[in-house]
Amino acid sequence: MSDLVAPGWRPTYTGDRSLGWVGSGRELGANLFYLYRAGRNEVPAVACVYAELAVLVHRVAATLEHLFTVPGRAPHPAHQRILELRDEAQDVFRQTALRLQEVGQALVTTAARYAAADEAAAAEFCRWLDDYAGEFSAPAPVMLPPPAVGEVPPSRHPEGGAARAV
Repeated sequence: MSDLVAPGWRPTYTGDRSLGWVGSGRELGANLFYLYRAGRNEVPAVACVYAELAVLVHRVAATLEHLFTVPGRAPHPAHQRILELRDEAQDVFRQTALRLQEVGQALVTTAARYAAADEAAAAEFCRWLDDYAGEFSAPAPVMLPPPAVGEVPPSRHPEGGAARAV
């Protein structure tokens, strides 16, 4: 996967027909460009947002637990439910981030495999990549795995974010 998202990557026509007949030509090449751009740039950027949300919600856990165990105050049943809701929200953000990361990888792989099966589509795909090279000059967004509920998160981006470029 990492080679497919490196700056300057271009598909190579190999004559591979393992996918069967997938259409052909310039129109397919243009569509592959849109799949690739979504999978390389757009979906991973959204995944990073959800990963950061998971991290932010995760950081609330210790504060809430401390507030709910202040000496001299009896724990209230609502406190436990608030902690459970926090855990559920974190897990939703985490799972969404992980699934979006998988979707992005699948879109990139699909575009590359289809380009390998059609020489005209690969040429048009390359033309589009060249025309929009600025969108691919930087490394693709990379999401640090968001922590699971109850897990100590790994070291994060210096600005506190969950995304980093490799």
